[in-house]
Amino acid sequence: MKPEKVVHILVDMKRAGVVALATGLLVAAPAGAVPDGSFWGKVGGPARAANDRDTSDIAKVLERVDGEESAGRLDAACALLERALPRYTGAERAAAWFRLGIVRTRQGRYREAATAYAAVVADGTADPAVYANFAEVLMAAGRLSDAEARYRDAISAAGDLGAGDRRERAHELALAYYGLAVALDRDEQPLAAREAMLRALTNDPTAAMLKVASTSGSDVFFVPDGEVLYYVGLAAEVEGRDGDAEAAFREFITRAPRGRWVRAAEAHLAKKGTGTRAAPASGGVAARVIGFGTVLATGGIPAPLVDATWRDRLTILDECLAEVRLPPHSTFRIAIEMDVDARGKPTRIIVKAPAPHDERFAHCVESVAKQRLHFTVPSPGKATIARTEMVLGTP
Repeated sequence: MKPEKVVHILVDMKRAGVVALATGLLVAAPAGAVPDGSFWGKVGGPARAANDRDTSDIAKVLERVDGEESAGRLDAACALLERALPRYTGAERAAAWFRLGIVRTRQGRYREAATAYAAVVADGTADPAVYANFAEVLMAAGRLSDAEARYRDAISAAGDLGAGDRRERAHELALAYYGLAVALDRDEQPLAAREAMLRALTNDPTAAMLKVASTSGSDVFFVPDGEVLYYVGLAAEVEGRDGDAEAAFREFITRAPRGRWVRAAEAHLAKKGTGTRAAPASGGVAARVIGFGTVLATGGIPAPLVDATWRDRLTILDECLAEVRLPPHSTFRIAIEMDVDARGKPTRIIVKAPAPHDERFAHCVESVAKQRLHFTVPSPGKATIARTEMVLGTP
C-alpha cells in the first residue's frame, strides 16, 4: 500500500500494520508487527489474531481504497469506506473512519473529514496523531478555537508516552505545537502563538520537519498546496529572521491569493512594512532562556536527566545573559555540546552561538557550565556525550 498522511503534513512511510499512524504523520504499510501501544497497533497488532476474519476484511478494503486513491478516483474510495463502515466495530471501525477522514481531506471536504476523525475519538482509540489530524481539518474549515483544543489534546496525549518513546514524543509534540502556533496566530493571539512556536522549535531544533516539507517531491508535504509557507514564515519571524519570514509569507499569498488565511499573512507583512514592531530600547533588553531541549545523549545519562539538571540550574547562565542585549521580541539559538565523565562532571563544553554572540558570550557559558554543572549518573556510571539546544530571546 502506498502510505500517506493528511493533516497539513502528509508522509509516505513503509511500516507495519494495516495503516500506521505516528504523531501527526499518517503512514500506511503492509501487514506486520505494529509497535505496541500505538493507535494502529490496536488495529494490526497482537489482538488481530482474535479476529482474523474481520481484520482480513478491513485490510482488503483499505487496499482497494488505496488503489482507488492512487488512480485519482477519490469518490470511489470514499464510497467504498462508507459502504464498509456499518459492518465494523472496535478498532476496525476506527481504522475505516480514519481512512475516510483522509480521503475526505484529499477531496477538500474538511467538515466531513472532521466528522470522521471525531468518530475515531469517540471510539476511544485516538492517539496524538489522530488529534493532530483532527485539528488540521478543523483549521482548514476555519474553526480555529476547536482546532486549538484538538492540538492541545494532541500535546496532552503525547505527554503520556513513556521514556522509551522520547524521539516519537518529541516528533509528535513538535507537530502539535507547530499547528497550535499557526492556529493561534490566525486566531489573533500573537503572544500565545509565539510561545507555541518556540515550543515546537525546542522539540524540532533545526526545523527539520518544515525544511523537508518545503522540498519538492518530498515524502513529507502539506495540504493545501503552499500551506507549509505559512509555518515557515511564522517560525522565521519568531526566530528573528525577518527577511526569511517576509519571503515565506509573500510566497504563501502568491500560491493561494484567494485562500482563507491570506489576510493573516498580509497582516504579518503589513507589520513589517509599517514598522509596528517595537523599536529596540536603548542598549536593548537582557536575553533569557525561552526554551531548551537535549537532542542527543549517548552513554550513562539519558536526555531527560540532562534536561532536568539544566532546568534546575538555568540561573547559572544569568551573568552571561546579562551581557547579551537584544531588541524586544528577538530570539537566537545556541547549542551546548558536552562530554560528561562517569561521575557526572563536565570535562569538555563547546558552545556554538551565532554572531555577534559567538565569542565572549560562548566562552562565558562554557566557563560557568563547566564550573557549576553536575549531572546525576545512573548506576553503573558511564561517560556521556550530550548536546542541548537553547532558544534565547526577549519578551
